[in-house]
Amino acid sequence: MEEDYTPTPQSRIEAAICIDAGVYSRYRAVIRHLCVGLIDIIAGVRLLTSAAEARSLTLGPVQTILYKPLGWPWGHRRFQELANALADKPPSVVHAMSAKSFKVAQKVAAQFDADLVYEITALEDIDALHLGRAGRHRIICASQPLVEKCTEKFGRSRAQVSLIRPGVVCAGEATCFKDEKDTPTILATADLDNSSGVEVLLQALRLLQERKQEFLAFFLGHGGGETKLRAITKSLGLSASVVFAQPEGDVLKAMCGADIFVQPTIENSISARSLQALGQGMAVVSVSGGVHDAYVHGETAMLAKRPSATDIATAIENLLVDHELARKLGNGAIARMKSHHTMSAMAEATAAVYQSMVEQRVALPVGSQAD
Repeated sequence: MEEDYTPTPQSRIEAAICIDAGVYSRYRAVIRHLCVGLIDIIAGVRLLTSAAEARSLTLGPVQTILYKPLGWPWGHRRFQELANALADKPPSVVHAMSAKSFKVAQKVAAQFDADLVYEITALEDIDALHLGRAGRHRIICASQPLVEKCTEKFGRSRAQVSLIRPGVVCAGEATCFKDEKDTPTILATADLDNSSGVEVLLQALRLLQERKQEFLAFFLGHGGGETKLRAITKSLGLSASVVFAQPEGDVLKAMCGADIFVQPTIENSISARSLQALGQGMAVVSVSGGVHDAYVHGETAMLAKRPSATDIATAIENLLVDHELARKLGNGAIARMKSHHTMSAMAEATAAVYQSMVEQRVALPVGSQAD
C-alpha cells in the first residue's frame, strides 16, 4: 500500500528567475546549476529573459519564457503578455539575478504579490539597488566582500543579506603542467574590449617573451576590440605565441587542457569562468582586490599586486618556472571549491531563503508589497 504524499513547504514554491544578457554571458553555468538543483527541491522554476540566447538554459522541467523589452511605447502590453504567460503557475518568489533584471522582477513580484530576491554578483548590482521602504525582499550575495559592501550601504538588519556562494563542477585533481615536455598553455576568457585588461595581458606576455619564457596563449573572449587587439599582438611580435579563438562547445573543455588561467584586471563582478578555472585545478593568476573571496594568494591563486604588465608577468612567470607551485595552487583551488562552492549547497541554501520568505508571510500586514 502506498503512503500518502504530504507536500513540504518547499515543494509548493514556484520560482521565477529573471536574467539579462549580461549575467547570462558571465554566469550561465552557475544559473544552469542553480536551476537543476532547485528543480529537485521546489515545485517549479521558470526563467524570465529578453535575451534570446538564454533559451539554451531550458532544460527538462525548467522553462524559459522569452519576453520583448518592456520599454516605451509597448511596455505595458508586453508586460501583460509576460504576466499572462506566468498566470497558470503564479510565482511565489521572484529572483532577480542582476541589476538589469531588478525592475522587471519588481513588476512581476508586484503583479503576483510574490516575495522578491535580489542576487548580488557585482558591484554594479549594489549601486543599482534601492530598497525603499521595508518589504518582502531578501538579498543573496555571492561572496563575502559583496556582503560587506551591501551591508555597508543598507545595514544588515534592513537588507537581510545571505551569503550563498555559486556552485561549480570540480575536478578530482589539478592537471596543470601534467606533462613537463609540453609547451605551457595560458588561457584568458576576458572580453575583448578596452576595460578588460587584455591589452595589459598582451604587454605582460611580451615581457615574458623577452625573459625567454616559452608559452602558447589562447584568448577566448568576445568583443568589439578584437581587431585592435590582433593588431597590438602583431606589433608586439606575439603572433606566433598568441591565438584568438572561439572554442567549440563549452569553455570548460578548453580549461581541462590548459595550464594557467589569467584574469588581468581587478574583478568587480563574479564570473562563472573564473570559478570554473579554480574548480578545474588550473593555476590561476588574477589581481588583488575586487569582489572574489575564492582567491587566496599562495593557496588557491597567484595574485598580482596591481593590474600592470610588470606585476602580471611576474605572477605568470612564477608559475612557468615552478610547476610544483602551480599544481599546489590548482589542488588548493579544487579543495576550496569543494568546501565552499558546491552546486548542492548553493541550491539548498537558495531554496531555504525562498522557504523562509514564504513562511514569514503570515507575520506581515495585509497589503505589504515587495519593493
